[in-house]
Amino acid sequence: MLSIIKKTTVFLLFVSFGLFISCDDDDDTPVTTPQNSIVELATANSNLSILVQALQKANLVSALQADGPFTVFAPTNDAFQALLDSKAEWSSLDDIPVDVLTGVLQYHVVQGKALAESLSDGQNLSTLSGGTVSVDLSSGIKFSTGAGQSVSADVVNIQATNGVIHTVKEVFLPGKIQDIVDLGVSTPDLSTLVAALQKTNLVAALQADGPFTVFAPTNAAFQTLLDSNMSWNSLDDIPVDVLTNVLLFHVISGKVESGDLSDTYVNTLAKGPNDEPLSLQVEVTGEIEFNGDAKPVEGLIDISATNGVVHVIDKVMLPPNVVTLALNNAGFTSLVAALTDMRHTTNFVDVLSADGPFTIFAPTNDAFQALLDSNMSWNSLADIPIATLDAVLKYHVVNGANVQADQLTNGDVTTLGGTITIDLTSGAQIKTSSMQTVDILVGAATNDVQGTNGVIHGVNKVLLP
Repeated sequence: MLSIIKKTTVFLLFVSFGLFISCDDDDDTPVTTPQNSIVELATANSNLSILVQALQKANLVSALQADGPFTVFAPTNDAFQALLDSKAEWSSLDDIPVDVLTGVLQYHVVQGKALAESLSDGQNLSTLSGGTVSVDLSSGIKFSTGAGQSVSADVVNIQATNGVIHTVKEVFLPGKIQDIVDLGVSTPDLSTLVAALQKTNLVAALQADGPFTVFAPTNAAFQTLLDSNMSWNSLDDIPVDVLTNVLLFHVISGKVESGDLSDTYVNTLAKGPNDEPLSLQVEVTGEIEFNGDAKPVEGLIDISATNGVVHVIDKVMLPPNVVTLALNNAGFTSLVAALTDMRHTTNFVDVLSADGPFTIFAPTNDAFQALLDSNMSWNSLADIPIATLDAVLKYHVVNGANVQADQLTNGDVTTLGGTITIDLTSGAQIKTSSMQTVDILVGAATNDVQGTNGVIHGVNKVLLP
């Protein structure tokens, strides 16, 4: 028996020595295998419950259930509460726009597994949002954010099956959290715009959820506007209703960044006849221009806000009438030339600058070229007898009506130069008294182009009475 006890003791000592050597090889750190994913660990942690709710609201749960590995800097409930307390209009996560919340959450996730001991001072970590978080080890573990925060780590190295979690004491912000009005207030060169919004009681409208796209004129742009009218020495001299519609002409619904722009027209929040939204012309061919000649200020476009995006521009844009819309559109240069022919006894510019409203069927440049090609003696508009040209142009104008494409109905319509017939049986078409069938060019860039005194619809042929 004594012999058996001795042998057993020697065996246990051997095993114990082996275990000691094994632990020593691992720097005395016990080896454990994670059993839960990042989302499962966060869900089980009562101090991360708001983070879990935020992930659910932003539809990011499945993303953090993927294989990864990921490093997640997880703000505590206190951190999220401090974020909510920072904005008077934010009482809960539901008050934060989803795209803002999504961007903020993605700013807390890094591809790869970065344990605390592997971090180095000054290291830049690229986040899933495209932003960067910098490591500061000068006094504990801290992280510097795009908004200038210095955020302390709380609990580090919470290991998951698909990465690691480090809880942090503040919500990381990639930049300042500000709505469109806040952005204007914090930008010195937009102070006149802010004053104009206050004068017209539009501040609250641009603090709403949106999203909105705002084309924001600089202070110099507003000064140029004031200088254009001898009776305007300050914003107080501009009638409130005029200033209101001018400002609303600089706002469109939705978040439209510069990369989304194309040669087209977009509806603004300003209103024309029958409360139809006024059209803003956008051009990107060659260079970006709005309303004919307003340009974005270099380096001041795509400025994100919580409820949209701001593009700073160099001119206050005035809502256009139908004449200005035609003048600004390179596709209607022949029409403009026809309207302004010096041989006319009718001053078409004055006529079409009146209150109206007018509905104008506007032939494209190609349509006018086809007209010239139809007569061997017509090489230019100057070759068309002025009486003929006068009658033709009047035939394209309906007075006293602002008719959108979806308001067209089958039947006869009286123009300044005779009767046309709307025929919708095979698309939007016009039948003329000369037996033509003419297509109305339906599309964002060609019809329902709304001005202050009427609407324009492009057509593919010159209407002949």
